[in-house]
Amino acid sequence: MNVAVTQPPVTRTLAEFAVGLRYEDLPVETIEFAKQCILDSLACGIYGSTMPWSHSVARVVQSLGQAQTASVWGMRQKGDPLGVVFVNGTSAQGFELDDCHDQSMSHYGAGVVPPVVAAAEGLGSFNGRDMILATVVGYELGTRIGNTVSPSAFHRGFHPCGLTSTFASAATTGKILGLDADQFVSALGLAGSQAAGLMASQFGAMAKRFHSGKAAQNGIIAAMCAREGLTGVRDVLEAPYGGFCSTYSEKYDLSWATNGLGSEFEMLKNGFKRYSSLASSHTSVDAMQALREKHGITADDVEKVVIATTKMVHVHCGWPYVPKETITAQMNLPYTAAVTLLEGNAFIDQYVDEKLRDPKILDLANRIEVVIDPELDAGGPHEMRAVRATVKLKDGRVLEESVTYRSGHWRNPIPPEALKEKFRDLAGRVLKAEAVKTIEDIVSSLDQQESPGARLGVALQDLRD
Repeated sequence: MNVAVTQPPVTRTLAEFAVGLRYEDLPVETIEFAKQCILDSLACGIYGSTMPWSHSVARVVQSLGQAQTASVWGMRQKGDPLGVVFVNGTSAQGFELDDCHDQSMSHYGAGVVPPVVAAAEGLGSFNGRDMILATVVGYELGTRIGNTVSPSAFHRGFHPCGLTSTFASAATTGKILGLDADQFVSALGLAGSQAAGLMASQFGAMAKRFHSGKAAQNGIIAAMCAREGLTGVRDVLEAPYGGFCSTYSEKYDLSWATNGLGSEFEMLKNGFKRYSSLASSHTSVDAMQALREKHGITADDVEKVVIATTKMVHVHCGWPYVPKETITAQMNLPYTAAVTLLEGNAFIDQYVDEKLRDPKILDLANRIEVVIDPELDAGGPHEMRAVRATVKLKDGRVLEESVTYRSGHWRNPIPPEALKEKFRDLAGRVLKAEAVKTIEDIVSSLDQQESPGARLGVALQDLRD
């Protein structure tokens, strides 16, 4: 066991930071980044609402006959905040389009934004500054807690979205509800007791989408129960036996949770997605696109592809592709690299049902090998997705392309206008044009909005005919 412990207790340190943080303490860049996180998560959730797994969860919520106080995104359905965040969190992670904090290997938008929006509509009267501040707190605690156990928890088979997004949701909800320090400590403790998610779902199960929905829901439960006096494990992060870190991770470092706390915002290292696949495949997509553009090659020219990368990427997505469900293709590097070589992209249209068993894609995927490169594997936590792709062509030429930081990584960011275009594209497939514009206008001026919850709720359900 390799454990670094900080004093005073990490759990309370994080709780006191969260309770004490004021909107006036936020740098301008952090405020603007929070708006980007909210808009991108809404885009992903609105589009994800069209997926069958989102409808499965929505039918469950509808069958329970909940109070109609908050809105399900992209559907004409309401429910209580617990119900709608279950659906909206599932939708937001519903087509592998959502943001990703690379070091902690988790997608916090699906755990943070649904509770923020549901609270603003159904848990009280909150202004846009309240929503931004709660978003920052959720991302900040989620990413920092995620860093403490990454990548060890992942290698043990736990899905980070189900684990650390639960803390992020609890922190978000706790902040917007105004918990005091003792209540916030309990909220984190109750969140840790509900953290769950198994990585085996990536090989073929809708369950992976559901993990973020449950994390969002469980975080609200944790914060609201803490407000009513239910106590959680008070040293949930640092407890040497039965604590979150000691249980889920063979190797962890608690200093990641508090280093620079209050002076550096870890959420600024969150990244966004250009492609509709797991983030660990995005460096390979970038490499395949570069090879196509630089050399004019097509899939018909290729004899074999070898993608050298880290152990994490190899474990996460480097396994041989065997068609099962949509998630199987989205979480698989040989499929994603193959479809990129064939079609030049790995976005929504590359993961439709009719392509999952396409003989041409399967043939090329079978000629793509993913191997661990010790030199790349020795890189730091921000380089854990680095690749070096070698393509051997049928004419005997050998081409190579290396990518360290994926498109959307904080060191290779997507421009703000491109994120807005992503929002318009995804939201516009589901909502009326006027609704898309309304949502974008509200979020872009969120710091000036006095009571945006109800207006957002209406726009998020203004569906195209």
